[in-house]
Amino acid sequence: MATVDQPGMRALAVLSLLLATTLGGCLEMEQTVNLAADGSGQQTVRLAIREATLADVERASSAAAAATTQTRAVFEKEQVAAELAEAGLVLASHQTDRKAGRRTVDIAATFPTFAALQKSPLAGSRAEWVLAAGPKPGTAKLTLYPQGKAAWTEARAKADAMQTENDAVAEAFFRKKQTELTGLDLIVRFQVPGDVLVWTANMEKTGPREVTARVTADQIKTPQDLVRRLAPRFEVIFDATGCKLPLQ
Repeated sequence: MATVDQPGMRALAVLSLLLATTLGGCLEMEQTVNLAADGSGQQTVRLAIREATLADVERASSAAAAATTQTRAVFEKEQVAAELAEAGLVLASHQTDRKAGRRTVDIAATFPTFAALQKSPLAGSRAEWVLAAGPKPGTAKLTLYPQGKAAWTEARAKADAMQTENDAVAEAFFRKKQTELTGLDLIVRFQVPGDVLVWTANMEKTGPREVTARVTADQIKTPQDLVRRLAPRFEVIFDATGCKLPLQ
């Protein structure tokens, strides 16, 4: 799993900052992972964010000077390419745009092995990818914990506890956070090498071999919704007949 503290791991730290600390409003992020039958594949990320939100992320960071470099560096092709190469991926394309106080970047990278995907900084520094055998012979299971498995487990337990508790502090925090989420639109998409069989409730089957999750501001209506979406799990089980995947 990549960490933003490693040398050269600064250009894409903005993704981690946004996903881990803010879920800020006026943020659009779309990620697609296309997994081939041998465990290689391509990962693409599209980020669209207002300059004002970037500034908010910088101010929220405990190391403001470093954060300024990190948040702007994601728009620099050479720095992104170097960071991906250190993780074992190859930058396939990098396109940026800037207009009306809004910045966008589209990044596509290839990974030669699933192990390289597990080190990719494109899903954030806390992300954990798991590729395991499915519940039936000939099936496989692909899982992404964007904030790590431990965070997902903790969030699930906390959300369950909140259903039976009346926490005024948590409610007040939620109401404040809810006002900051306008414009939030996060998409995670898996494209797998076999027919989709089962997927988690936070995803939809969008093709014979594709599932997609989408998180928008209007979906977050309760404190429990917020907790679960801060540390989700995305998972799909698919037919792996004929695949040569490195299953755990």
